[in-house]
Amino acid sequence: MSLHAAQRNGRNGPGGPGGPEGPEKQGGRPSGALPPLLALAALVLLGLVFLSAPRQQSLQTSPTGFDGLARWLTHEGLETRSFEGGWPIDAASIGLTIIPLYDTALDQPLRPAQDSEAMLAQPDERDLTRAIILDKIEHTNSLIILPKWRQGMRLTGLAHPVLITDETRISATLRAILGPEAGKVQRLAEPFTAFDYVTDTRQHWSAQLYAAQIFEGQGCLHVLGQEGRMVLGLCRLGGRPDGHRVAVLSDPDLLNNHGLRLGDNAWIAQDIVANLAGERLVYVDYSAENWFFTPRQGLAYERSWSDLARFFDPPFLQLWLIAALVLGLTLWRAACRFGPPTAERRGQEASRAHIIAVQARLLRLTGQDGAVLAAYVPARLSAVARALFGPAHSAQRSDEALLLRHAQRKNAAQAEALAGLVTQGRTLPAALPAQAALAYIDALEESLEQLTDDA
Repeated sequence: MSLHAAQRNGRNGPGGPGGPEGPEKQGGRPSGALPPLLALAALVLLGLVFLSAPRQQSLQTSPTGFDGLARWLTHEGLETRSFEGGWPIDAASIGLTIIPLYDTALDQPLRPAQDSEAMLAQPDERDLTRAIILDKIEHTNSLIILPKWRQGMRLTGLAHPVLITDETRISATLRAILGPEAGKVQRLAEPFTAFDYVTDTRQHWSAQLYAAQIFEGQGCLHVLGQEGRMVLGLCRLGGRPDGHRVAVLSDPDLLNNHGLRLGDNAWIAQDIVANLAGERLVYVDYSAENWFFTPRQGLAYERSWSDLARFFDPPFLQLWLIAALVLGLTLWRAACRFGPPTAERRGQEASRAHIIAVQARLLRLTGQDGAVLAAYVPARLSAVARALFGPAHSAQRSDEALLLRHAQRKNAAQAEALAGLVTQGRTLPAALPAQAALAYIDALEESLEQLTDDA
């Protein structure tokens, strides 16, 4: 029976109307590789980033999740979004809310597994509340998907019968939502079961389900399956004719990532959701709270610490950890300094001064004072020329010629003495005694001082 046919029967039947650098310092700056302790801290922090991957996201993309359904429906032109909560949504804008139940013990706290074996056998993945689920159904047109697989199915990716949840727990969840008239959940013995589905255009498709899970669905209009052996039905809450109607899917393998690729499940899912949503927006709701409201009802929401805590949930958690690592590294490098960073000369000038200082030190250590003076004299003349005429004028000709010409205009005797000292500096022997070197420097500096004083 097609979905529209079931809805027409529901309107005509007794149910009535309704719809469903290192620590050493050189020149006041840290240099070298990170110390082992800091490197270890960085590795630990990066490990925390990867280990803090959101569990909710892994549930959506796992075999028991419905991320594939959202992408498939969007690809087929029906806009579908996965919703984890966090902001209010106008219920009037929603065509259908798909609510997968990952809890077989509603209103009971989820007990964490104590070992790996218990984790694989864990029947519940989320903590859900019956009142919140019923509130969602009242606000939006809803499709409830009953649980089927234990947590081991998601963790291992294996669809093995031992990982199927006990029918009695699922039956209790179904009765908690619909009431006692919903009947119980059963599982077929056949490995694979085919269920016929006929569209409104009389197109025949076949749904393939592994270890099919059905429910009795007393008083429900069957859409997939048949009475007493129903996979998808339109049911009334509480079994009352005037109760709010909701679509119930007993076997999630029709729509989840695991079963969507079997048989014609994908096309059947597209037709069912399109009929239920009326080509409007579809939400796959993983949230544990009710974020839907109507304009008539208004939104009454009080802020709590959980609102602030959302900014420390993934993916914000990874960003905070990276920011903490950068801040720690910055503080460590700053702590290696004794005071503010020293001002450094940049560019060609700093490189030239460094080379001259190194060369002078080497020459002094080897006793070549004459060679030191041979490099000192042109550097000193250049400095005096720049001081007198500026860098632009001194760059037009050699510093020596510029100074001698200036000295010749001022005092011919001083110019002759300066020229003699410059010529003498070029002919000094490399192994010049220190006393003779000092005497030469005194004479040169006295001559340059007279020149600058006269200027």
